[in-house]
Amino acid sequence: MAASRTACVRCGYIEAIRHSTFDNLSLTVPRAHTTSIEECLAMYTVIDRLDDFKCRHCSIVATLARVKQDIATCDSDLAAQDRTSKRAKRVAATAATLREQQRVLDDALANNPEADLPGIQLASPPPSVSTRQTMIARPPKILVLHLSRSIYLPTGGTAKNPACVQLQRFLDISPFTTTGHISTNASTPISGPAVPVNKYSAESLAEIRRRNCLYRLSAMVFHSGAHDSGHFYAYRSVKAANSDDAQTGSNNILTDSDQWFMVSDIRTVEVSLESVLDAGNGYLLFYERV
Repeated sequence: MAASRTACVRCGYIEAIRHSTFDNLSLTVPRAHTTSIEECLAMYTVIDRLDDFKCRHCSIVATLARVKQDIATCDSDLAAQDRTSKRAKRVAATAATLREQQRVLDDALANNPEADLPGIQLASPPPSVSTRQTMIARPPKILVLHLSRSIYLPTGGTAKNPACVQLQRFLDISPFTTTGHISTNASTPISGPAVPVNKYSAESLAEIRRRNCLYRLSAMVFHSGAHDSGHFYAYRSVKAANSDDAQTGSNNILTDSDQWFMVSDIRTVEVSLESVLDAGNGYLLFYERV
């Protein structure tokens, strides 16, 4: 499950955190000679800035200011008129409606700016700058990462991004997940990392596993060729018969005795883990939670 947050830089209002399910994450591969899967995940969870955001909170604040001004105008008119005249009664009725709208707007600002406001036409202040970020909220048992390698050229054509994505057998996604402590600052991440990145001490490793953030690479789909042609082949690991993660202690959880096989059409050959990690041209990555 992923968590997304949109926040207004002008007033600091943060919309409700929205959660959504996913069966895979599509990661943009940076245009570089060499990159890493962590850099791809960092790009996915980066804080984006939007320049044309219409903030609900700012709209309510502007509407409330307009309503208060209209109330002041009505009160001024009433002070200069005979309270028994028909016009004065109409102005008094308008003022009463405006005060009820003021009460509703004040309540919305104090409790829930996203609440429906029937009968109230919100003002439209100039668009503001906002930030938007998505992080992983509930790490899945099987994590599937799609490496998007499409490059869209100025001519309208497409090409394949040949960047070499460096892989490791184990992946710690804790820097890209929420921790339960939500930041209310529009310029900071939704949550900060609970443990140092890639510090596999016994303590941090135990914390990473407790938060279900440690994964082991189990299969990959690779592509060779150009954007519009080429060949797909796969690597798959096979666990040793005596392997049991539940009985493996924290100190030796990173040991690896699995066998790896390459499958290309009807051809299957055993390969080394090093050759898999050095292949570099990954398209789909499959991770199992440790």
